[in-house]
Amino acid sequence: MGRGLLRGFLLLCLTVLFVLAEFGLQGRASAADDCASGELKGAKATTSVWLKHDGEDFTKADTRLVVEVPKSWSLAPDLLLNGDTEGYRAAMRCVLRYPDDPYPYRDTEWRPWPPKVTVQNKSITVEHRAVTNVDATGDRDFGPWRISIGKRLWTLTLLRPPALDKAWWQEITVDLGGRAARTVSPTPTKGSVTRLTWTRAKAGDSPPDVRIQIQPPATKALAAQWNDSPWYLVSSATLLSYDLVLFPALLLLVRRLRRSPVSLSPTPAEEATRRNLLVWACVMFAAVLAFEVDDQAPRFLGDHGLFPWWPDHRVAVHLVISTLGGGALVLFGRPGRAAGTAAALAVAYIGVVASAPEWSALPPGFWLSTEHAGDIDHFRMTWGFLRFALACGCLVLVWMVGLAASVARLRRAVDVQTPGAVPRGVFPHRVLVACAAVAAVLPAMSVWASENLWQQRSWLSIGDSDEGYVRWHVAELLNDLAWFPSDWPDWIHYWTWWLSLIGALVAVLWARAQAPGAPPVNPGATDLLVINMLFVMEIAPTPGWVAGFPMWLVSVPPIALALYLLLALGRSRSVLSRELLPGTPRRGPLHSVIRESHRRWLIDSARTYRDLHAQLRRLDQGQQDGKRAELEDQLDQLHRWTPPGAAAPYVDARLPDSVDSVELALAWGPRATWWRNACRAALFSSLIALPATAVGLWANQIRGPLWSDKFNQRFGFADLLTQVIGSQASWAAAGFVLGALWRLLPGRRGPTKALGLSLVYAAPVAQHWIITRAFDQFFGNWALDVALTLLILTVTGVVMDIDTFRQEGHYWPTKAALLLSVYQLRTASVQVAFFVAQLVALVSIWQQLKGNDPMVLIQPNTPGESSGGSPEGAP
Repeated sequence: MGRGLLRGFLLLCLTVLFVLAEFGLQGRASAADDCASGELKGAKATTSVWLKHDGEDFTKADTRLVVEVPKSWSLAPDLLLNGDTEGYRAAMRCVLRYPDDPYPYRDTEWRPWPPKVTVQNKSITVEHRAVTNVDATGDRDFGPWRISIGKRLWTLTLLRPPALDKAWWQEITVDLGGRAARTVSPTPTKGSVTRLTWTRAKAGDSPPDVRIQIQPPATKALAAQWNDSPWYLVSSATLLSYDLVLFPALLLLVRRLRRSPVSLSPTPAEEATRRNLLVWACVMFAAVLAFEVDDQAPRFLGDHGLFPWWPDHRVAVHLVISTLGGGALVLFGRPGRAAGTAAALAVAYIGVVASAPEWSALPPGFWLSTEHAGDIDHFRMTWGFLRFALACGCLVLVWMVGLAASVARLRRAVDVQTPGAVPRGVFPHRVLVACAAVAAVLPAMSVWASENLWQQRSWLSIGDSDEGYVRWHVAELLNDLAWFPSDWPDWIHYWTWWLSLIGALVAVLWARAQAPGAPPVNPGATDLLVINMLFVMEIAPTPGWVAGFPMWLVSVPPIALALYLLLALGRSRSVLSRELLPGTPRRGPLHSVIRESHRRWLIDSARTYRDLHAQLRRLDQGQQDGKRAELEDQLDQLHRWTPPGAAAPYVDARLPDSVDSVELALAWGPRATWWRNACRAALFSSLIALPATAVGLWANQIRGPLWSDKFNQRFGFADLLTQVIGSQASWAAAGFVLGALWRLLPGRRGPTKALGLSLVYAAPVAQHWIITRAFDQFFGNWALDVALTLLILTVTGVVMDIDTFRQEGHYWPTKAALLLSVYQLRTASVQVAFFVAQLVALVSIWQQLKGNDPMVLIQPNTPGESSGGSPEGAP
C-alpha cells in the first residue's frame, strides 16, 4: 500500500516536471522560431575585442562582430531595409542581441556608425562595431561582450546571441592591451599571453564560452572607482580645491587694491571696480560651492540613511537652487526695468512649477515610471512636457539676463565718476531679445539631444507601433530633461566664472590706468600683481586630469614660478632696465628717463641708425677708410641720450653698449603707456587668433567622432560657441599681458619677448606631459595648444614691432619690407627660421591628430533615471 502511494507520487512529480520542461522549451522555441534559428546553422561569425589601456584616461574597449548569414534565411532580406523599420530591427535583434527582448536598451556602448550590411552571391554580411570606456564599476555590455568591473579585477565574457548558438564561430580574438590574463577559459587555440585567439576548424563545432579575468593597470582600476561611495567626495573636494585657493587669493588681491590706490585717494572708478571684483568673487565662489555640493551632499547623506525624501524632490530642489544662482547674478547686475521684469516673471513661473508640479500636469517628483501608464497618458494629453520645457527656458532666461547685466555692470564701473555710486547693468532691448532666443533654443536643443541619445541606445527596440514603447519613450525623454536644472548651472557657471573674472580683473587695471598719477611707462607693483593673477589663474592652461582624477591645482606652482623667473630676468636683462651712467651715483635705468614725447626722436634716430649701417655694409667692398670713419662718428653721436627736453644729468649720456637706437624704439613699443600697449596687443592677438581658434575648434570639438557626439550632448552645439568665445578671450588676454609687460620682458625683438611668455604658458603643460608619461595617461591636445599660443604671440610681437614704426609705413611698399628694414638683414634670417620651425611643429601635430580618434565617453544613466529594458506593462 505504502509502496503504491510512493510510486504514484513519483509518477505525479515526473509528470509535472515534464509539463514544465515542455512549457519552457516551447517558450524558447517560440523565441528561436521568431528568428528561424534553424536556418542559421550555415551562418559564419567572427568577433574580436581590443582593450586599450596605454595613453588613455579610461580603459577603452573596442569590439567588432562580423556575421555572414545565408540568403536562404527567412529574415535575411529584412537586413537590407531602412533602420527604422520593424523588420530590420527584428532581424538585427536576432543577429546581434536577444530576440526574446523587444525592448533592448544599452547606455554603456557607443556605435561609431550603424551596422554595415553587404550582399554577396549566397550570403549577406553584417559588420557591427561598438565601443565602451571603463569609467565606473559594474557590468558594461558592448556588442557581444560584457566587461564586469570589480575593484581590482575585471572579467570579460562573450555573450553570444542565442540565434547564433549553432552558427560556425570561425574566430574569436581578444587583445588584452599588453596585459596578461589572470584566468582564461577555455584554453585558446593560438596567440600569445596578451593576444588570445579561439578558432573552430569546421561548422558544427560547439562555440567556446570565452571568459577572461584580467588585472588592469592600477591607474585604470582607480579611475573606474571615483563614482563609488565615498570616493566621489574625494573627487568633488579636489575639484573645489582650485577655487578654494583662487577665492582667498582674490580676497588678498582686493585687500591690496584697497590699501594701494594709484594716488592718495582712490578714484570712484577704482572703488567701483574693486567692489565689483570683491562681490563677484563672493557670488561666484558661493555658486561653485553650491553647485558642487547640491548633488554630492544629499547622495552622501542618503548613503547613510538620511534625506530619504531626496530622490522624490531632487528636481524641484535643483530648480530652486539653480534659479537662486541666476537670481544672484540678476541682483549683482542690476538690469533695467524690462529685463528685471522678465527675470522676475521667469522666477515666478519656476516657483509655481517647483512647488506645485501637479498644476503644470507634471508627475510628483517630476519622474515618470512605466509602471504608471495612466500618469504617462495624462502627461501626454495635458502638454506637460511643454510646460516643464518652459520652466527650463525660464531658468536659462534668468541666467542670461543676469550674465548680460553683470557684464554691463563690470564695464560701466570703469566710467563711474561719483564716489560710492554702484553702476547698473542696463543693456539694450535687443540684448534681452537675444537672451530670450537663447532661453528658447537651449531647452529645445536639449530635448533634441535626448531624442538622439535615445535612438542611439534603443535603436533595436520594437518601435513606435507599440503603445508600451511609446509610453517608455515619453517617460525617458522627460526623465532625461528632468536633469536639465542640475546640468545647466554645472555647465554655464564654469564659463561664467572664468570669462567674467577676466573682465573684472581687466576692469580693475583699466580704472587704475586712467587714474590721475598712474605710472605710464610700466605697471606699478599692485598693477603687476593683478596682471600676474590674470595670467596665472585665468590665461595659462591648467591640465591635470590623471587617472580620472582632477588635479588642476598642481598646475599653478609651475606657472607662478616660471612667470616669476621671467620677470626677474626681465628686471636685469630687458632693454629698458639697462642703466645710463652706470657705475656712478647718478646712474638710472632707461625706463626712468624715457617718455612718449621722445618718440619722434626715437624713430628718427632708429631710421638714421639703419641708414648708416646700410651705408657701412655697402662700403665693405670699397675700403674707403675716410668715409667709414665719418659714418662711425655719426653712429657714435646716435649712441648718446640726446632727445629734446632731456633732463640733467643724463643729457648726452652714452647709451648702454648693448642698446642701439632701433632696440630702444622697439622696447618702448607702439603706444604711449603700458595700458595702451596692452590694449593694442590684445587687439592684434584676437585678430591673429581667428585661424588658430578654427584649428582648436576642429581638434577639440569636431575631429573624428566628436562631431557626431555633439548630436547626443545636451549642450553639445552650445559648446562650439563657448569654445570659440573662450579661445578668443584666452588668446586676447594673453596678448594683453604681452603688451602690458612689453617694457619689462627680456628680449630685443617682439618674437623674443613672446617666446619668454610662451615658455611660461608651456610650463604646466610640460609638467602634465611628465605626469602622463609616468602614469601612462592621455596627454590630449596640449601640444597643439602650446604651439598655437607660441605662434599667436610671436606674430603679435612682430606686428607690435611693425606698429612701433608705423610712421615710416608710407616709405615702404609693404609691411614686410618695413619689417626687414627694422630687423635688419642679418637678423631677418633668424626670425624666418623661427617662424618656419613653428609651422613645421604645427604641421607635425596636425598630422598626428588626423591619425588618432579622440575619446568619446559613454555615460550610463545616472541613478534615479530609468535604466532601460522592457517597460512594465508592455505587451
